[in-house]
Amino acid sequence: MKRIIIMALGVLLALALATPMALAQVGQGATASGTAAELAAAWWQWATSNPVDSNPLIGPNDDHPVYSEEQCDGTPVSPTQGKTWFLAGTGDGSKVVRTCTMPVGTHLFFPVVNIVGFPFPENPLETKESERAAAIARMDAVLGARDFFSLVTVDGKMVKSNRIGRATYSLGTGPYFTLTLPKDNVFGEPAGEYEATADGLWVTLPPLPPGVHTIHFEASAPSVGVSQNNTYILTVVNKGKKPAP
Repeated sequence: MKRIIIMALGVLLALALATPMALAQVGQGATASGTAAELAAAWWQWATSNPVDSNPLIGPNDDHPVYSEEQCDGTPVSPTQGKTWFLAGTGDGSKVVRTCTMPVGTHLFFPVVNIVGFPFPENPLETKESERAAAIARMDAVLGARDFFSLVTVDGKMVKSNRIGRATYSLGTGPYFTLTLPKDNVFGEPAGEYEATADGLWVTLPPLPPGVHTIHFEASAPSVGVSQNNTYILTVVNKGKKPAP
């Protein structure tokens, strides 16, 4: 099956979404944003909490042709500030379309490019400190790649640059957070708790009005192995109500 990208140094999982702005315009002050960093950690806890068959990072593809309601569920699995709904991308370069329903009144939070790092338990040479350094270095390399191209639109309109910022968890709220991996997780590692660190460029969007909305994001940087093309068709509904057929 098609898998998300697993980087060589420990577990460095890169998910490239999209940004309509030049990298030079990215506000570096957002790097130390506690709120964004906490959401970044919460996003990873959500994104890795389900096994492969129901994981939001997988599909639709040949092995998983339907993006299920469970995969569409962007509800954080750990406490967050305010009402937030997460979206996921894929890191295998495939073009995907996902049709999902989300509740009204929730902010959207998702990565433009993001990386998580933690040591493989079977490799004693890897440490959480080395993975932290590798994650930050990897993010610097992706954002600095000369061939990096990216784009994100909501209902055909470009997302404003002030909605995007870099959040490094180790700089925002502390050096590490806890990931709880289930059996048959996306990393292929033993189930259990791991101390992880994360770095990334993130998008925060205000709540969308009720109705159908299209979020499209694509990105590529061939020199560093980044490629994806995702479209979400989101139906925003009031709590307890289902969209009309």
